Amino acid sequence: MNKILLFSLASYVIGSISGSLLLGKLWNIDIRNFGSKSTGGTNAFRTVGFIFALLTFIFDLSKGLIPTYLIGYYSHYNEIEMMVGSFAAIIGHVYPIFHRFNGGKGAATLLGALIILNPLSLAYILPTWIVILVFSGFVALSTILAALAFLIYSIIKLNINFQVFSFLIFLFITFTHRKNIQRMIQKSENRFTKIMIFRRK
Repeated sequence: MNKILLFSLASYVIGSISGSLLLGKLWNIDIRNFGSKSTGGTNAFRTVGFIFALLTFIFDLSKGLIPTYLIGYYSHYNEIEMMVGSFAAIIGHVYPIFHRFNGGKGAATLLGALIILNPLSLAYILPTWIVILVFSGFVALSTILAALAFLIYSIIKLNINFQVFSFLIFLFITFTHRKNIQRMIQKSENRFTKIMIFRRK
């Protein structure tokens, strides 16, 4: 079997393991039955609480970090193979084969992959995410614009491999948040108002 295909399949399987559903067995809750029905960290926070969401985030981040690191190690840090593998892990998180293809939005798993792929990009991505969140209160908008920041950073600072990868990531993250975009347009999207700098009383 082709090495890159093997890496991708293994990464997809790892990405398909849902941290929130595993943790839900301990909490005796299935977060797919609540809130946005997503298994990601944001829905975990809204439906269960901070500790559950933090553990979910760490688990989801690891699903991007571990496969990307292992692929790098066994491929002598072949950039393209690492990117393909990390993308497969993200797809696994969003469309997990073990959970009827109903997963999260991919942001935490992407973050884990970027810790290995290009940690310097986080100096631009994370501040963008935080600033947009505290001004808007929308996690989805913050995530989409953080992905855009990664794309812009790649265009300015990185090579063609990262430029293609970041463009595909931006499209995919926007796609996974399409329902959030629709709700924002309809003014029905939930906000984290408590952390907003400017908010209506």
